[in-house]
Amino acid sequence: MATTTDATAAADSAQPTPLSAEALFDTVGPAYEDAFAGLPTQAASIDWLLYSLKEAGIHPAKTLDIGCGTGKPVCSALADAGHDVLGIDVSGAMITAAQQRVPNATFFKLDIRDLNATPASYDAATAYFSLIAGVTQDEIRSIIAQVYALLKPGGFFVWSTVPLPADNLQIAWMGQPLVASSLPPDEAVRAVKNAGFEVIKEEVSTFLPKAAEAGICKAEEVWEETHLFVYARKPL
Repeated sequence: MATTTDATAAADSAQPTPLSAEALFDTVGPAYEDAFAGLPTQAASIDWLLYSLKEAGIHPAKTLDIGCGTGKPVCSALADAGHDVLGIDVSGAMITAAQQRVPNATFFKLDIRDLNATPASYDAATAYFSLIAGVTQDEIRSIIAQVYALLKPGGFFVWSTVPLPADNLQIAWMGQPLVASSLPPDEAVRAVKNAGFEVIKEEVSTFLPKAAEAGICKAEEVWEETHLFVYARKPL
C-alpha cells in the first residue's frame, strides 16, 4: 500500500524542474518584447525619466538598465535621446538581440550582483520586472541598496515589479517553471525608502501580456498581472 510519504514524493517528482533566470529568458527569448509591447505604465515611466533628466540638466546621462532584455523600449529610448546607456542581462539570447536592435547602446551578459562599478557613477538606473526570477526577497532589498550606491546624488531610479508576498516560490509563468520572489506593494516601496531613496511616485496597474500571440505559451497559461512602478531619486 502506498504511504502518504510515497504520494508526496511522487507529487514532488512530478513537478517540473524550475528554470534559472538565465535559462528562462533564453527560452522565452526576444518574443518577450512582443508579449509586453504597448505597456502604458512602462512608456509613462520612460517619459518621466527622460523629462526628469532634462529638467535636472543631465545630458548625456550615464544610465544603467538592469535586466535589459532586447533593449527595447528602455535602452533604445534613452540612447536615442543621446544618453550613455549600459544594459545588462543574465540571458545571452537577450543580449544578442539587444546588440542587434539597439546598436547605439552598450550591452553585457551580466548579473547585477556581479557588476563591478565605481560607486556614485550613474545618473539613472532602471529595473523593469528583473528582480523577480532567481532572487530572494533579501536579495531584492540588497540589489536596491546596490543601485542606490551606484547612483550619483540626485540620480534617478525606476523599478517595476509584480508585487506579491513570495519568497523562493515555485510557479509557472507563461508556461515556464521558475522560482520567483517579490514583495507586496507596501514592503516594496519601503525597501526603496530604506535604501535611502526619496520615493517620488508609485503606481499600481494591471496588464495582460500578449504571450500567446507572441508564441511563448498557450492562452490558458497567461494571466493578468498586477504591476507596481516606483519612481525614486537619490537625495542631492
